[in-house]
Amino acid sequence: MKNTTLVVSTLVGFATLGMASVASGAVVVLNSQYAWNAYTAIKGATVATETFEGFVVDAAPASASRTVGDTTWTASATGGLYFGNVDVPPVHRVISTTVANQTLNFTFAPGVQGIGGEMFGTDTAFAVVLARITVTLSDGTSYVNDQTTATAFVGFYSNGATISSISVATSTLNTYATVDNLYFATVPAPGALALLSLAGVVGGRSRRRANSATV
Repeated sequence: MKNTTLVVSTLVGFATLGMASVASGAVVVLNSQYAWNAYTAIKGATVATETFEGFVVDAAPASASRTVGDTTWTASATGGLYFGNVDVPPVHRVISTTVANQTLNFTFAPGVQGIGGEMFGTDTAFAVVLARITVTLSDGTSYVNDQTTATAFVGFYSNGATISSISVATSTLNTYATVDNLYFATVPAPGALALLSLAGVVGGRSRRRANSATV
């Protein structure tokens, strides 16, 4: 189990980002969506987004699930989940715990190489409040910060084993762990990459043949 976190500042350059991932199995943590997007692009990952907009505003059962891209996520929390709106223009649909100071848990099938999202605390009216948020991955890597806005981003990328779960908790009294969007970064298996490369080669040859026939 890891108990140390590698944090890459929003101000670092891409060269530093590359150096940060050298350690085998290291998990890179970024607090900027721009930097996280750039890092996942460098790694050749494809990103799919869950906005939660398809869920009705209401209390939900103890769990909820949906497939986005190639990833099926399942959320759960003791006391149940609640889908609501954060009134920060434009209005955002979010997922939260129904009970204050409970942990919001997500599992992913299959696991993902990267996961990110806006993670913060809200009060009973879904107003964003100052809250100390702890985000923990399945391998024990964690991020702790005082989040203050609905755009407070946290992103992780694993250079080793895939990430199979994430939990979001707030230790600030009477606040609710809340997530706005979730971004899943996945990398095609080597076999799939080989097939894509082969398809590109075959497609190129076909176009060349077609062009030759019209000369």
